[in-house]
Amino acid sequence: MNYMETWVQANDKIDAIIAMNDNMAAGAIEVIKDNPKYKGILAYGVDGTAEAALLIQQGLMTSTSLQSAYDLATSILDTANKLATGAEKEINMDIDCPLITKDNVEKYIEMHKKAGAIK
Repeated sequence: MNYMETWVQANDKIDAIIAMNDNMAAGAIEVIKDNPKYKGILAYGVDGTAEAALLIQQGLMTSTSLQSAYDLATSILDTANKLATGAEKEINMDIDCPLITKDNVEKYIEMHKKAGAIK
């Protein structure tokens, strides 16, 4: 938030927020959300958090890329079990990182609700 506050004071125009994670994007959005000068600003995060999904639904955030802690936890436990039991000697995996936008955000809000991250 501190950086965004400084940038807002120093610049007449900011086109986009591009953050390293959703929490940073949410903080930047908080700084400008009630300022009509920044209505329609593009805002991007990474992680696909419940908060980001809700911000996308509200039209305050443009998109985020999901890094699913739920899928990662499941894969890690499965991998550890296979390696520990000797079922596998080497495992390579990829975890999908889908883009969450206003067009598909409801699906991810439901995912977070099922996980208990959104009530």
